[in-house]
Amino acid sequence: MNIHDEIEERWRAVYSDMRRDPPPRHRFRELLLEAETEARAETSTALQPHLAIFEFGLEFLSYVHVALSSAEGFGPSNENVRAAWALLGSAVSFGVSIRSIVISGLDTSARALLRTYVETLLLCVAVLHDRPLGQAYIAAETDAQIKDFWHSVVSPKRLHEKVISIERKIGLDNETVDRLTSWRRQEYEILSQSSHLSYLAAALTSLSPGLGDREIFAPAIFGRATTHSHRTIFYAAATTWYFSRLSNQVLLGKDAAECAILLDKENDWHQRMVAARDTLSHVTLKFWTTQPGGFNRDNGQVEA
Repeated sequence: MNIHDEIEERWRAVYSDMRRDPPPRHRFRELLLEAETEARAETSTALQPHLAIFEFGLEFLSYVHVALSSAEGFGPSNENVRAAWALLGSAVSFGVSIRSIVISGLDTSARALLRTYVETLLLCVAVLHDRPLGQAYIAAETDAQIKDFWHSVVSPKRLHEKVISIERKIGLDNETVDRLTSWRRQEYEILSQSSHLSYLAAALTSLSPGLGDREIFAPAIFGRATTHSHRTIFYAAATTWYFSRLSNQVLLGKDAAECAILLDKENDWHQRMVAARDTLSHVTLKFWTTQPGGFNRDNGQVEA
């Protein structure tokens, strides 16, 4: 007897003990599969081009993770890249999870994961630019040390401050830094409401507007392709591109003292990194303004 048959048998036995006829369970497992299949049929096309861009961004991150890995076995290539290696591997895993959940029509859950994905990539940018910070991240081993690191060293406010300093370090002007900061903070507030559910976020998770028609609301507790998924997948793709730009100067270069990876033009993974980085930048910027709710690079405004 498989587990599904065992559940059904026990269900009937409980009702028998109550001297009642068991009501139909309406094929609950099949209902879940139907909801997922229906959502995937819509999202696989409706979330383009940013779904494809996000998937390609994950491919880029995986190349970087491999390039940071030891050629002789599992793990990082050296101590200086240990933090970045671990963070990028985690980012890829979270990114794949976000992709699967979004296309299955579970947008609020995807945004809760997206908050961690964003924080992971921003922290990775920070440790690439600040090796002592990476060492402090690795050194936090006990529960108390980990809690102190995240609350005292890289709290959301402190992490954003570190990112701002990196933006200025790589040469962005104050106006651009201010606009990017406003954009990140606006998106972070939305992600936070999915991690610590506001009433509105909870209500829109239960009853959501359709992906094709935002005026039509329907129950979504089992998954439904919704209009909110556009913004989620766009921000996931944009953050991946953002990481590629902020990490560029300290990720792959000719000076081992300043870069995580010493460039070898004959190395296949280094070639893949460069090609993926430049391709990701091209397609991200080309299709950036096709999605509402993002930072408008043309006029510097954050669109609603």
